[in-house]
Formats: sequence, C-alpha cells, structure tokens
Amino acid sequence: MAPLHPAFVHFPIALVAFSFITDLLGRLFRKPSLRAAGFWCLTGALIGGAIAAATGYYDFTRDTLGETARYADFHQDVGYILVGAVFVLTVWRWLAYARRDLSPGIPYLIAALLVLGLILFQGWYGGEMVYSQGAGVAAAGKGTEPAASGKQRLDKVTR
Repeated sequence: MAPLHPAFVHFPIALVAFSFITDLLGRLFRKPSLRAAGFWCLTGALIGGAIAAATGYYDFTRDTLGETARYADFHQDVGYILVGAVFVLTVWRWLAYARRDLSPGIPYLIAALLVLGLILFQGWYGGEMVYSQGAGVAAAGKGTEPAASGKQRLDKVTR
C-alpha cells in the first residue's frame, strides 16, 4: 500500500494558515464572517491534523524508512506537539465564543502565529525528508538531490 500520510498533510497546513489570516483580518476589520471562517478553519485543521498524525504513525510503523527513521521520529514528535497545540487553540476559541467574546485577542493571535510558524517548519522538514532523503518513497540517498546536502540541513535541526 502506498504511503497515506502525504495525502493528508496539506489540509492542516493550509487551514492553520487560513485560520490565522482570517482571524487577523476579522479583528482588524471587525468582520464577524472572517472570525467565523477562522474558527471553522481551525476546527478543520484539528481534524485534518489528527488524520495526518494517524496516517503518519501508520506510515512510520511500516518500517520503510531505513536510514531516515531518526528524522521521521523527530517529525512525528513535532506532529504530536502540533496536534496538541491546535487542540488548545480550538478550545481557546470555543471558550471565548461561549463567553460571547467573538474577536480573537492579541494573546490568541500571538499563540496562533507561533503555531503557524511551527506547522510551516513541520511542512518544510517533512519535505526535506522526502525530497532530499527519499524518506518513505525511495531508498535513503535516492531522493531528487544529492543526499549529503539534504542530510546536512536535516542534521542542523535534529541534533
């Protein structure tokens, strides 16, 4: 069976980004529809992130990673942290909504920006694993660029 994880990872990345953008614009322009879109995008990101984490775990346990397993282990740990962080943001928004505080505050937007930064890093890191090291799709060192250059970038972050 082909790896499942790549089919799902793009949704939470895009939805977290769109959630932050619509929340920020909704606050700046006082548009309830943008704030609602931000909340629902965040909810979709949570669901998509849970699916991406589950399929990532499944793909990780298939043991097709070879030399790239340590990179995948780090990537998996960051993924679990991200699902937890998106869960916290979603609960934060839901509790604010229950209090009729419809506009995301500055502390929330800062937290959401940090989560967005981490999810963008996670997407980059996963791409490095696949495209430079062939993680899960090709033998190690058989990616689309010389293995040494990608390994060097991954090692800087994983140490």
